[in-house]
Amino acid sequence: ISRFILHASICVLLFGFSHASHATPDVLLNGMDANRHNLNEFIGRGKWTVLNIWGARCPQCLDEMPELVHFHDEHKDTNAIVVGVAIDFPSYGYANKEEIAEFIEDHLIEFPVLLSDASISEKIGAGRLEGLPTTYLYTPQGKLVGTQVGGITRNILEAFINKYENRINSNTDSKNKKTE
Repeated sequence: ISRFILHASICVLLFGFSHASHATPDVLLNGMDANRHNLNEFIGRGKWTVLNIWGARCPQCLDEMPELVHFHDEHKDTNAIVVGVAIDFPSYGYANKEEIAEFIEDHLIEFPVLLSDASISEKIGAGRLEGLPTTYLYTPQGKLVGTQVGGITRNILEAFINKYENRINSNTDSKNKKTE
């Protein structure tokens, strides 16, 4: 257990806070539901948004998927959602819809899944895609505050959100005390 806690602590440090403020992405992508979706349909809508870029044949993506499914299922009705963006692995080209449909069914994914290629990272203003999986975390207001290249767990996501919210709340409390 202590090994897991150490790993989670290291991952929280890697996930880290981003001070860069990005506008809510205005990017249209094809969805698995046969409709086109703008990412701003999901980001900045009052819930934390975990934007996860993954590939069906990516070993780390396969490992983290149950964590993302559980995180989404536990939080979708309260404070957070997951949105998946599938790309091809290992080419980083455009995702194969049939392959992704099979993956979704096999892994009981209920969160929205959109299709793209590696250019998605640049399209959302986050620079070049450095590897898979990559996770971007947006506040309920749509501000990008965290990035993780490599696998992530629901515990890391929950810890990051709690730490971020506590930091924001303590900054607000400090400002309120100064104005009193």
